[in-house]
Amino acid sequence: MTSKDIFPVVGIGSSAGGVEALRLLFQNTPPDTGMAFIVVSHLARDYHSLLPSIVARHARMAVTAATDGAEIERNTVYVCPPNHVLTVENHSLQLTPRLSDEQHKPIDVFLSSLAEDYAEAAVGILLSGSGSDGALGIKAIKERGGLTVAQGGDGKGPLHSEMPDAAIASGTVDIVASVEEIPSRLVEYARSFHELEVASDAQTDHADADAGERYQPIYRLLLNQVKHDFSGYKGKTFGRRVRRRMQVVGVTRVEDYIARLQKEPDEVNLLFRDLLIGVTSFFRDPDAFESLGQLVVPKLFQDKRSTDTVRVWCPGCATGEEVYSLAILLREHVDTVRTPPKVQIFATDIDEHAIGIARTGRYP
Repeated sequence: MTSKDIFPVVGIGSSAGGVEALRLLFQNTPPDTGMAFIVVSHLARDYHSLLPSIVARHARMAVTAATDGAEIERNTVYVCPPNHVLTVENHSLQLTPRLSDEQHKPIDVFLSSLAEDYAEAAVGILLSGSGSDGALGIKAIKERGGLTVAQGGDGKGPLHSEMPDAAIASGTVDIVASVEEIPSRLVEYARSFHELEVASDAQTDHADADAGERYQPIYRLLLNQVKHDFSGYKGKTFGRRVRRRMQVVGVTRVEDYIARLQKEPDEVNLLFRDLLIGVTSFFRDPDAFESLGQLVVPKLFQDKRSTDTVRVWCPGCATGEEVYSLAILLREHVDTVRTPPKVQIFATDIDEHAIGIARTGRYP
């Protein structure tokens, strides 16, 4: 697939108070952004929704109810109908019947599938809503290099802030903005996304080998400010993360981004956090954890008495999901031992923000 075939797909989640937010969002969105928009809102089963017609009254592009198997096209808004769960697969919409109101969180399911299918071309937006649905989906998009946005800031704030606030608290939201401001940020993102994709297509492997030289000023800025040396990073990986931040801030030339880093210390910190972002979740690799529980954990407790201590260290723990997964595994084994030893788990990471989330130990 060439760069001209790739375009950002914007997944939008909302619930309580979301109609007003959607109205303002699409009222201020140009008709020719080159992006597609997909809306998933909390609706009770068997509820007759007028959402497609409401959105159509204010949007300046084609609006349609999502249908199973429909190919996603640019400059079109798709609205998930009631009684269905919407996912994305092979750049097409997939609808499955919703069996109960308690089935699962539809926005998390949708955004996670969007992240899986579109990776760096996925954009996730959480508008007004109650609860924490969407936070895990936003995290999935962030981990795969997409753009994440939450309603907030000055202007028209969310009527119900719980849903966007849950995602913001996870540390995986790139842009927090009022609903009136979000469209202009999306337009900037779409423009820089296209220009950077074209530049990436034109770049040869040989040119990429010289990327280290081009990024030397960024290496130095990171070393001076955050005290970590990234010059040993793989060039392509480092370049992808830099390009991602350039897309977020709407910059298309590396030289311009370096100038921005020199002027804005906060952007250096944000780039640092993006460089550290890791794909992590509870029991992420089930087979590995099963082997750990069956083959390794029992040996840790072998011949241990109640006066002994089992110590476990988890380096590079990110936001802590792996640590708590290990704790669950160890606790389950402790419950099978008559006189178990004490257990201590140490977890470390160079990302202070991620460690703060891990210390809090609260997950949606």
